[in-house]
Amino acid sequence: MVIAQILASEELAPLVMPAWAWAATFAAGFALLAVAALANREVSKRNPRNSSAGHDHH
Repeated sequence: MVIAQILASEELAPLVMPAWAWAATFAAGFALLAVAALANREVSKRNPRNSSAGHDHH
């Protein structure tokens, strides 16, 4: 009974942004991270230390 009264009297705090704005912000951030990862994919292949001279371990 006491818990129900506490839950009923609890006020929700206002959000800084609406929920759709949070989702759009994080989706844009993940898209930028994906672009950065894909743009740097070829950099590791051009690394001279990765050129194996028959010493493949995989």
